[in-house]
Amino acid sequence: AFEFLDAPVKRVAAHDVPLPYAPVLEDYILPQTDDLVRASRWLAAY
Repeated sequence: AFEFLDAPVKRVAAHDVPLPYAPVLEDYILPQTDDLVRASRWLAAY
């Protein structure tokens, strides 16, 4: 199925670090709306 893709696969995921307990740090490492929007725009412009 990969030969039919028009753009490369783009993953939006948490940073590769242990999950912190502090909510502020959790928000930092987890993907946010801005990350999804940025990845979507990058794929749309590809």
